Amino acid sequence: MAQNNWFNPEYLSEEKVKKLQATFAGNRPFPHLELAHFLKGKKIVELLQALGEQEFSPHRSDLFQFAQTADLLYTDDQVLKEFISVLSSPELLGFMKKVTDLKLNGKIDLFASIYQDTDYLLPHDDQVPGRKIAFMLYLNDLEEKDGGALALFESKNKNPTKIAKRFILKAGAFIFFEVSSLSIHMVEEILTDTQRITLSGWFYG
Repeated sequence: MAQNNWFNPEYLSEEKVKKLQATFAGNRPFPHLELAHFLKGKKIVELLQALGEQEFSPHRSDLFQFAQTADLLYTDDQVLKEFISVLSSPELLGFMKKVTDLKLNGKIDLFASIYQDTDYLLPHDDQVPGRKIAFMLYLNDLEEKDGGALALFESKNKNPTKIAKRFILKAGAFIFFEVSSLSIHMVEEILTDTQRITLSGWFYG
């Protein structure tokens, strides 16, 4: 199957999916999952090479500062087109539906982002009509001292109260969570002369 060329097949077995479903539902502060080494190493290299040919535009406001591509669903790059095809395939959508127990309609968004020294994304919940699952695929490694961690917040009355969990960037990791009023998260400021490179988007339902 095509997804086995891209993703670690150990995660896609029926037995594993049942365990992941329980873990996803039970994770706090809201349902989420981190799958280490989900994306195969050779595909990380191919995606980084493909993104090297894409245009990244600065995005700045009080809420965020980073660089991002346009919607990659319209790219002409063959590697990215194949990746999008696999990401939106019935097989991978079926995997996501089983793990999250959410109804998906096959629509996705995908873009790449680069965070560099002093870049950040402040707490927000990703809520837009139709979004069911937010996801991030990490394409390089960072250390804790570099900053750039994904932080998940506990909240009260839809306001963030404290950080409950942090994820340090590790190449090949796939992190996703259910989008809701509880899914408040942020990207912590980059503190060193480095880059944080990710592919991110949403599954819709």
